Amino acid sequence: MFRRAFGSVISGGVRLIRSQTENAPIKASQVHSLSFLLNNNFNRFETSRFYSTVLSSNWRSTKNIFNKNTSIAPSNIICNVQPNRNLTKFSLKKGKRKTVKTVVDRFFRLGWGIWIRTKCGRNKKMWKKPAARKRRLRQHVFCNAKQCSLLDKMTTKYWKKRRYYPDDPYEPYHSREEFPYTRKTPLP
Repeated sequence: MFRRAFGSVISGGVRLIRSQTENAPIKASQVHSLSFLLNNNFNRFETSRFYSTVLSSNWRSTKNIFNKNTSIAPSNIICNVQPNRNLTKFSLKKGKRKTVKTVVDRFFRLGWGIWIRTKCGRNKKMWKKPAARKRRLRQHVFCNAKQCSLLDKMTTKYWKKRRYYPDDPYEPYHSREEFPYTRKTPLP
């Protein structure tokens, strides 16, 4: 999707540059520069989707197509977006820390302190996934230690307490007796 959208932006930018270079007077030294390159490759650019090679590994060889002064796309399309967690450390009413609600919606904390989550894409395009993959996608996975400590920081102590529900499907997983640090009952 990004490649298709960015490709149309590039082709639009090339049309803009071509119209600018046709209206400007051409010097003898500029024959082998931008306008010469555009006039030779413009038909190939539009008809055979030449812009896909611009986006691939061939970018360095075709970067002379664009003028430095011409803005092709907004800069926020090209740069990576950092994740935003929106943690309120001090609320306006009472000055208390607040829980990030998306953590509570997406993750679940077991009684011994680890967070679990569902796998990505577990409901998407199920028609083309084999049965073994569908079974794996139904399973839950553990978050690692760094993610668990981050999720603990993003929630208040209310969400870290052990909850007791009737017919809890996670009941056998709330205790971890085989691990010495989380063991509750003494060894026989």
